[in-house]
Amino acid sequence: MSIQPEDRTTIDMFAPARPGRPRSNPYDRSHQCRINKRMQRQRDKDRGLQRLEIKLDGDMINAMDKICDELGLSRADVVEMALKQWLHL
Repeated sequence: MSIQPEDRTTIDMFAPARPGRPRSNPYDRSHQCRINKRMQRQRDKDRGLQRLEIKLDGDMINAMDKICDELGLSRADVVEMALKQWLHL
């Protein structure tokens, strides 16, 4: 019988007993991160958001971070506001 990482039912059948605090999650950290990222993408999709990846100059990022701190907003919010203003939306 093979073991699937997503299998929550039989995870303890094949794991050796270990001393210490019991694990609160049966998955290893890298698998938890993949699951969390998948769920985040699904939440964003449900909210109607789409991903956009861009590369910007470091000086521009520093200036944008200063604006973000002043306004108390995230980078995504500042970029969205700038694009809306530029596109007259």
